[in-house]
Amino acid sequence: MEKTVENIIKKYIDISCESTFIVGFSGGWDSMCLLDIMNKLSKKYGFLLVAAHLNHNWRGKESEAEKERCLAFCEENDITFISDTLDKNIKASELVARELRYDFFKKCAEEFEADAILTAHTKSDNAETILYRIIKGTGLNGLEGIRELRELGNFKIIRPILNFSRKDIEEYCIKNELYPNNDSSNKNTKYARNNIRHNIMPALRLINPNIENSLITLADIAAGNNRVINELMQNIENQITVGNKWFTQNFLILNSAIKQHFIYKLLLNNELEPSFARIQELLNFIADNQQSKSGKTLSVSNEKRLFVSHKYIYFINIKDIEIITENIQINKPGEYVLSNTYKITIQEFNEKIDKFPKSTNNFLYTDLSNIEFPLTLRTRQNGDIIQPFGMEGKMKLKKYFINKNIPEHNRNSILLLCKDKEVLWASGIGLSEKLRSNGNTPKYKITLEKINNADIR
Repeated sequence: MEKTVENIIKKYIDISCESTFIVGFSGGWDSMCLLDIMNKLSKKYGFLLVAAHLNHNWRGKESEAEKERCLAFCEENDITFISDTLDKNIKASELVARELRYDFFKKCAEEFEADAILTAHTKSDNAETILYRIIKGTGLNGLEGIRELRELGNFKIIRPILNFSRKDIEEYCIKNELYPNNDSSNKNTKYARNNIRHNIMPALRLINPNIENSLITLADIAAGNNRVINELMQNIENQITVGNKWFTQNFLILNSAIKQHFIYKLLLNNELEPSFARIQELLNFIADNQQSKSGKTLSVSNEKRLFVSHKYIYFINIKDIEIITENIQINKPGEYVLSNTYKITIQEFNEKIDKFPKSTNNFLYTDLSNIEFPLTLRTRQNGDIIQPFGMEGKMKLKKYFINKNIPEHNRNSILLLCKDKEVLWASGIGLSEKLRSNGNTPKYKITLEKINNADIR
């Protein structure tokens, strides 16, 4: 087993004394086996091995006792141990647990600058997962089961014991005198995967004693078919995408089977468990909101939202949305820095301008003759108004954003140059009629830029 694990890791990572590996360690049979094998390899190569234990806090003292046994094993074997405990009020569901577990692994990998995260999924887990997805109503992609390699942000997740059955794991632990935890919740068949393991798989073995291998063979066949399909789909996807966004109208004219394929792939790429019901939910949401100018969002997990407008379809990661709560007062022309991130410069400018910048630029020219200092640079507040460029009347900033087709999730990150509650400039969006320059020789140039030359929005 050791050689197999070593070779699988080498397929994706150059193992050396400079390497760092995070092993998801519950203390159960599978993870105990994997951690022990990696501990032996660490002595051969000299890499840093970190055992990451997440206490889901579902079973009170039993969970705490398991954590202590994991810690004891790591201390005895000189393995770095890191752990965290979830709030007991978090919903006890398999899906939520999975999402939070991988969030924890990712944080550990970031902290230790790891080369890879290793999880102890086995052939038995894979067969049960394939069967679970069949029961839930999966597509061809779901039939591939658990993949040996998966990406989690910037990190690789490798499953080095995916070719071994639960029986192989148990034999290894017994032979090497390991004493894994026995999680009592693994016997609770109210959880779907436990029901499959303890009831459905044994029943299927009466029909086919080699049911595990048959399901894995099905996964291999599905993977081969998917490679052919993905090559064909790539040509279509190139026609409907720009960056990480789909053109809504281009997507809608595809036939239903191709749309389902793309939604399935979108869910996988965003680390979300796909199912027929979830795919249909997203397709219905897209159909219902295809004409929305400023867009609508659908929550699909704690961190992910699907955004749909008449122009684009894409996923939003809540963690990536920039929220600025500070503001700065501008008492006179000069340079000002907001939140150590943005710099606004108001400087004298008396040259003739042949062509004024577009409203979406990060700079503008004006004479400020009708504006009194102090001004404020901030994000939106309740009651904000603006007199749009070229208009006589004023309107609420919210309506202005809607008219400009600005998605709701972007509005709190747009920086505004204001006089009290009146917006003079919405950066990258447009400016107020009050900043109109009289003639082609303005008196000031105003520039707003993100420090390090990053984009403003």
